[in-house]
Order: sequence, then structure tokens, then C-alpha cells
Amino acid sequence: MKNLFKQPTDRLPNSENNAFSEFDSEFDTIKRQFFESSQFLKILLDTIPSPIFYKDTNGVYQNCNDAFADMILGIHKEKIINKSLLDLPDEIPRELAEIYMQADQKLFDNPGKQEYKAIVSCADGKQRTFMFYKSTVENEAGVVIGLVGIMLDISQLEEKHQHLELLSLTDALTGLFNRRKFDSVFPQILLPSQNKQTLLNFAIIDIDNFKAYNDQYGHDQGDLVLKATAKIIQTHLKRSSDYAFRLGGEEFGILFYSNNETDALRLAHQIREDIEQLYGKTHNPGLATVITISMGLLSLVSHNNEPEYIYREADKLLYQAKSAGKNTIFRKIL
Repeated sequence: MKNLFKQPTDRLPNSENNAFSEFDSEFDTIKRQFFESSQFLKILLDTIPSPIFYKDTNGVYQNCNDAFADMILGIHKEKIINKSLLDLPDEIPRELAEIYMQADQKLFDNPGKQEYKAIVSCADGKQRTFMFYKSTVENEAGVVIGLVGIMLDISQLEEKHQHLELLSLTDALTGLFNRRKFDSVFPQILLPSQNKQTLLNFAIIDIDNFKAYNDQYGHDQGDLVLKATAKIIQTHLKRSSDYAFRLGGEEFGILFYSNNETDALRLAHQIREDIEQLYGKTHNPGLATVITISMGLLSLVSHNNEPEYIYREADKLLYQAKSAGKNTIFRKIL
């Protein structure tokens, strides 16, 4: 008799074995692809030099790149993940942490994108200016679950912008402020809100006989005179509230504060005397003196006059000084 009972076996029919083999192969492929994608994203994030971070709605870091960990907080990212800024008091002061978290909350309350500029004290002790670009992240149901942010270091751009701005307001030859800067500062400094206990003074300075000197010795020597005059003026205007301008050609303007009218006139004469002493007599015997200055000086007791009026009054005083024989100062109190 044949044995009707077969021994149990672990083997499945070929069709079922093939199905499982295909499933295992597909699963391995998915795992490999997921690993490769994860590695790609990780390498990509850590290669980007700008700090990048991801937080949940509680302000807890869920991810960040090496640039954020190293540049901003100066610790390994493993010490950052699953912590908020308030959990990192050694890396960021609490008052700053609260400011950044308030900005995050504002974005959570108004989902979308957020941009702002801030100065950040970095881990290396340097302060850098960053533009923050942040955006909320939503799940499939449209619920906000966090935010992602990238910080763009614009410090060099800011420095270049400031440098270009300074160049646009500076006379290239003398290094003094130019007429554009004067036209900007003069009306502002005359505002009633700018009135101080000390006396504001404005003077227009003109180099005497400059055209004759230029014709006699050439433009290169004339440029040296302009530079030397500017340097002497700067020597006597040392305070942050003092301004010196090259208004055009051989004409200069100064704005400065003094305790009284006497001190203002004393400073003006010091400038005049230093220039006279520097150049003395001309190399051309046909001219008595070449490089001296004439000045029209106004001491402004009241700031209620219009800038154009004040300028005209100073210019009139300068004309009187020229007419009186040059190398002198005419002054007036307004």
C-alpha cells in the first residue's frame, strides 16, 4: 500500500517562492534607494556652507547641517538635535533665545515665509550679519508641523555696500566728505531736534591765489596743496560731531561745535595760521603770498534759518575776506 501521508516540508510551490523572492528584491531595492536618498540629502546639507536648520512647532531642533552646528553654536549637531535654544544656555544667552523663538512663533501663527536680517554672535567670537529665510512645513493634512530655515551670511556684502556708500560721499583727492554729503548733512544738523548746549558753527574756506599757483607750478602741485589743506583742516576737527567737506575746486566747508563764539574764532584762526606757516612765501617773487586761506565764519545761535540762507551768509563773509586782502577771516553771529 502506498503511503498516503507525505512528510511535511517547508518548501512552498514555485509560484509562491517566486513571489516572496520578488518582494524581498523590491524591498531591498527600496531600502537601498531610501539609504542612498538619505545619504544624498545628508551630504548635500552638510556640503552647503550656509547654516540650515529644521525645528518642530515647539522650537525643538529636529535636524541641522554642519555649518549651523559649527558656525553658529560651535557644538556637534548631536548635542543640538531634540533641544530648543532655551536648552542651550552655554551657547546662546536666554534673552537672545527668546527673541529668536518669538520670531519663530510669529511664523507659526502666520504660516508661510519669513525674512529678516540680524547680527549674530558666532561660535568663533565674530559678529556676522545674516539674512534669515524661513518657511513653515506642513504634513499631508495641511497642518503646520515645523519650520525650515537657512541663514545667508551677508557680512561682506554689507561691508562692501558701506564702503561703496562711503566712496560715493567722499572726495577722492582729499578724503574729506564731498558736496553730496554736505547737502545731506547740513539740513539735518540744522533741525531743532539737533540743537545742543554748545554752539554750532559753519564756515566756508577758500584757498587764496590757487589758480595762480596752479598755473605757475602745475596741477600736480595744486593737488598737493588741496591735500595738505584738507589734512590741516582734519587735524583741528577731531570730534565725531565735526564735519569737513570739499565743496568743489579749492573751496572747503566745515561744521563744528564750540563752547562759545570766541572758541570758534580761535579754531578758525588756528587753521588759517597753520596753512600760512606751512606755505609761507611763494616761489615766485612776483607774488607776495600764494597759499593762504580766506574764511567766512558763522556762529549759529539760532538754527531757525534755512540752509540756503545760512550758506549765502557765509559766502558773503568769505567774499568780504577776499576783498579785504585775503588770508583773513570775517565772522558773524546769527
